[in-house]
Amino acid sequence: METILAYVRAIVAERDPGRANDMAAAALGHGLRHSAFHSARARWLQLNDRNSEALGELQLAIALAPHDAEILQSIGISLLRLGRPANAIAAFDAAIRIAPADAQAHYLKGCACSAAGEPTAALRSHERAIALRPDHADALAAAAAAAARAGDSAKARRFAERTLRVVPAHPTAIIALAMCDIHDSEFVQAEKHLGALLSAFPARDETRALALGLLGDAFDGQDRTDTAFEAYTEENEILRDLYKLRFDGEARLAGRVEQLIVGLQEEVASPPEPAISDSSPAKRHVFLLGFMRSGTTLLEQVLAAHSDVETLEERETLAGLCPGYMGRSDGSPNLYLPHGKELDLARETYWRRVRAFGAKPDDKIFVEKQPFNTLFLPLIARLFPSAKIIFQVRDPRDVILSCFRRHLEVKPTTFELLTLADAARFYDRVMRCGELCRSKLPLDIFEVRYEDIVSEFDNSVLAICRHLGMEWTDSMRDFDRSARSRAIRSVSSSQVRQRLYPDGIGYWHRYEKQLAPVLPSLRPWVERFGYPAD
Repeated sequence: METILAYVRAIVAERDPGRANDMAAAALGHGLRHSAFHSARARWLQLNDRNSEALGELQLAIALAPHDAEILQSIGISLLRLGRPANAIAAFDAAIRIAPADAQAHYLKGCACSAAGEPTAALRSHERAIALRPDHADALAAAAAAAARAGDSAKARRFAERTLRVVPAHPTAIIALAMCDIHDSEFVQAEKHLGALLSAFPARDETRALALGLLGDAFDGQDRTDTAFEAYTEENEILRDLYKLRFDGEARLAGRVEQLIVGLQEEVASPPEPAISDSSPAKRHVFLLGFMRSGTTLLEQVLAAHSDVETLEERETLAGLCPGYMGRSDGSPNLYLPHGKELDLARETYWRRVRAFGAKPDDKIFVEKQPFNTLFLPLIARLFPSAKIIFQVRDPRDVILSCFRRHLEVKPTTFELLTLADAARFYDRVMRCGELCRSKLPLDIFEVRYEDIVSEFDNSVLAICRHLGMEWTDSMRDFDRSARSRAIRSVSSSQVRQRLYPDGIGYWHRYEKQLAPVLPSLRPWVERFGYPAD
């Protein structure tokens, strides 16, 4: 016991993580067991971005010390870095139950909530951290950024100014101020804030990428489109470099979509097997899809304003539901769809996921809004044969420009949007998938144009209501009022809270010179959806 304690005291006192790791490894090598040894190893592994290994060490540590809040926080950090925010939130919650007055745990939970697309919960956690420790600069800055994303400039500025009194030039606080400047159309001031930040922090990391994207917005607001496009391009180049190891190569989504298209062409030439009742708990099941930045968030908020509608926004309910669906591990393009008992199991899993995400579909018109569910139309047709599909479109040129210049969380789908050429190619593949599904599958599809909703709101929404078999209510016309009280995951959240926003229609003309290389590949879809050629 004295030997173990001596090692523990030495490791705790050691300020060099590498040296502490060596000491911990030596202790473990001698057969000694203590949570501090695994924690020291985990800390070094985290510092070297080896989070999977760190998580393994931390799981050994928590088994030895199940009530150690610090270990639970470290587990949450590794989970967050591994892209598992829901699991990270659970770890931080466990730490908070043990040490409820630990401001850092609340701050970290806020970061996990933000990564999980829960901005309201994120702000609440950051504010709790600030209440416990008013000078917590990172929590103050994170709260400023969360408020800025929600469009609350006054609150964001207050938090940012408090941050800068504690830590001058805190990058997150400066970014929050720039976001407020852009929201308030103070574009020159945003440029000044961001220029200073980019000079002070030259590292090509996500902070720099975000700052460059916002700088592009500041230039765009000043009608300096050439300079704006250069900033957007540099932002996306940094993000490609940061994420190419995770999302490029053989596992790239674009290749899997091509496999899906081949599978659709070869295997779904005849109707699927006789449908079994999907026994949905919802009064009516609706999928709202299309392509990212096509206005699906706007329509989802309009429908959500109806008292008989329950919506779920951009959650992964179908991904992984049917292993092998979008190409098999051996590279075979064969399309795999569930059969027999697999159907019932897949449906049960789907509805369990829906409820786990907080939706209450029972006896409601349940609308799931996820643009890229277009890629799951064959699975939807097999699992939910009575579902209604709203396929939303927008001028493809506006879609591609918006995808390129908006600051989207990088994941397999959005990695495809980091160059104009890739974005146009991915758009073409997704639309081809949609067209094939329309021609081969018994889908109840209603096509909606974003521009029609903006210009002829009542007529367009009334037509959608008729398709869904629901009554029009005036509350849908006031969707922006209810949207202000809803947690909206999409990057469009601040826009849909400001009623209809026609400014984005035809915006591509401002960047026609930059879009020129991809316009020919978009032209067939421009014509297909009935948009003017110029």
